[in-house]
Amino acid sequence: MYEVIRTEGEYEPWWFFEDWMDFIVESTEYADFQEAVAAYEQAAEKLSEAYPFQKTKEAYLTAYWSDGEIRFCENCDDDVQLYHGLMLLQDRKKLRPE
Repeated sequence: MYEVIRTEGEYEPWWFFEDWMDFIVESTEYADFQEAVAAYEQAAEKLSEAYPFQKTKEAYLTAYWSDGEIRFCENCDDDVQLYHGLMLLQDRKKLRPE
């Protein structure tokens, strides 16, 4: 199963920290890889229009952000950048290169 996931949180989507699933704001499942890729690309286009900055670290793991969009981090007792992550995963794991 493939899944296109949107996250909002204080770190980029490629870190996969223990609590990464707590930051999921939207998730859609697909049985077909090409259908999932099309959905990822459509979501990426919308996020690119909404946020001026983006970085892709690995295939299908992209972070979007605006400079002034911050949130208070209780654990670090400071303001941190808010990232909007977009991921295409297979069985909740990164896709493996073919």
